[in-house]
Amino acid sequence: MIVQFFSYGDGLSKGPLDYLLGKDRAREHARILSGSEAEIAGLIDSSPYSRKYTSGCLSFYESDLSDEAKRKIMDDFEKCLFPGLDQSQYRVLWIEHRDKVNEETGAQRLELNFLIPNVEIISGKSLQPFYHKADLPRVDLFKQKINYEHQLHDPDD
Repeated sequence: MIVQFFSYGDGLSKGPLDYLLGKDRAREHARILSGSEAEIAGLIDSSPYSRKYTSGCLSFYESDLSDEAKRKIMDDFEKCLFPGLDQSQYRVLWIEHRDKVNEETGAQRLELNFLIPNVEIISGKSLQPFYHKADLPRVDLFKQKINYEHQLHDPDD
């Protein structure tokens, strides 16, 4: 597994949601695993901040994982990104993609995409879930831990 953060984040929710779910919300091999599309869109579109959202994906060599493993990985990633925060203070929309092909195996591979409004829910203040300089070492340790615990392909090996 690798963790990738996308550079986008200053527009309205239509851009990332059209990519993640398709313009007609019927993208093949895409499904919402957690979160509310409407709530996420509302939080992003009403944000007064210039950086309205953070998005990215957990990309796997493997073609699929159990629903239990996906849930645990998503929960652990949220704990990594939001240390010290309660789940009531942030929102994450998780969308599974299975339309990319692993070039080595020819099989479809799994991606767990995340879309996070950059707002702390209770106070309405700006919330930056990932600041590259400060957070990259912690996110890299998360990646190593998950790859080891779940016996996933590790691109660093």
